[in-house]
Amino acid sequence: MSPTQIHIGAAIPASIKSDRKVVTQKHVSRGIFNEINNFLARFTPITITDKVLFFRLLSTMINAGISIVKALHILEDEIKNKHFKSIITEIVNGIETGGSFSQVLSKYPRYFTEAQVGMMEAGEASGRLSQALLQIASETEKSASLTSKVKGAMLYPIVVISILIIATAAIMTLVIPKIKEMFESLGVELPSVTIVLIKTSDFIIGKTLGITNLLWICLVMVTFIFIFLSWKRTYVGRYAWHKMVLGMPIFGTLTQKIVLARFCRGLSTLTNSGVSIIKALRITATSVGNAVYEKRIHQIADDVKRGISMAENMKDDEALFPNMVVGMISVAEQTAQIDSITDKLAHFYEDQVETMIKNLSSLMEPLIIVVLGLSVGFLVVSVMLPILQSSDLATLSS
Repeated sequence: MSPTQIHIGAAIPASIKSDRKVVTQKHVSRGIFNEINNFLARFTPITITDKVLFFRLLSTMINAGISIVKALHILEDEIKNKHFKSIITEIVNGIETGGSFSQVLSKYPRYFTEAQVGMMEAGEASGRLSQALLQIASETEKSASLTSKVKGAMLYPIVVISILIIATAAIMTLVIPKIKEMFESLGVELPSVTIVLIKTSDFIIGKTLGITNLLWICLVMVTFIFIFLSWKRTYVGRYAWHKMVLGMPIFGTLTQKIVLARFCRGLSTLTNSGVSIIKALRITATSVGNAVYEKRIHQIADDVKRGISMAENMKDDEALFPNMVVGMISVAEQTAQIDSITDKLAHFYEDQVETMIKNLSSLMEPLIIVVLGLSVGFLVVSVMLPILQSSDLATLSS
């Protein structure tokens, strides 16, 4: 080390060295924070709104003559969702290394459905990618709206029943034991309904193997739900459950209409985008959301490949495809208007689903009120009957 270097090093004040250390620590802390932030961003859900915005903006830019890569770079800056932003970056890298837009998107089935990829592939082949993207955005919104309405109709009864179960558990564990003590002090003979109520309360607050029975009940319910969901994830379980749902009195009819709406909408959109009928059937089969229909539509695709018409195939299965659907599909095949006629069918079934959901909501409300009334009535009768009997005995003895 030269004297000059020693002189310069010695000339640095201790305060500056301390400041440098603080700055370094800040940079390290910021780097760690950014790493954690980027890791957590991967778990941020990509919403339907994010995807619709992505398709619409991309369609507009491509229609304006901007290249796909440049349009995606612009979207990287526009999209606020960090997770989606990172996916778009990966898509750009995939295209720049030689892949087509649809090929790269097919590597992300978690975010882009097979139907969406198929429509983009057809759009690229026909030079109508902008129109295909716009159509995807529109169909995604319609599908999301239909799903939202179905979930909304189911949410109200689920919430009410959940509150009723929690309230009943609270009454059984906190209120009934105190009422039991009061009845024991009165020394009256209890009616059957009250005995049932008290016995149920005793069982719930009792212990088995040192654990409260209420906890055992919760554990059994959680275990049953876990086993059911695991079974439903298997093909056999999924198929059996979907077949069971289709056989239900009201929900079966609603499910069938939802599936037919999705089937017709998917077939119309894909054939209109230039996808072949066999490929459109196979893609639609995976997007209808019902294993029974999925298997049947794949069979129809196989038969179409062998030269058997869709209508001819469907008429043998009236339980899944009503006569109106078979008749309309037959006309569509004869006139080569599959896209327009299935679009009309999709609109018809979408309207049917909306009407049925409204009627179902109107029907559920009085049923829930009756269930609540019976539950409250049972509790009131069980508690008040012994009190009224004891007051009658007191009146007679006096």
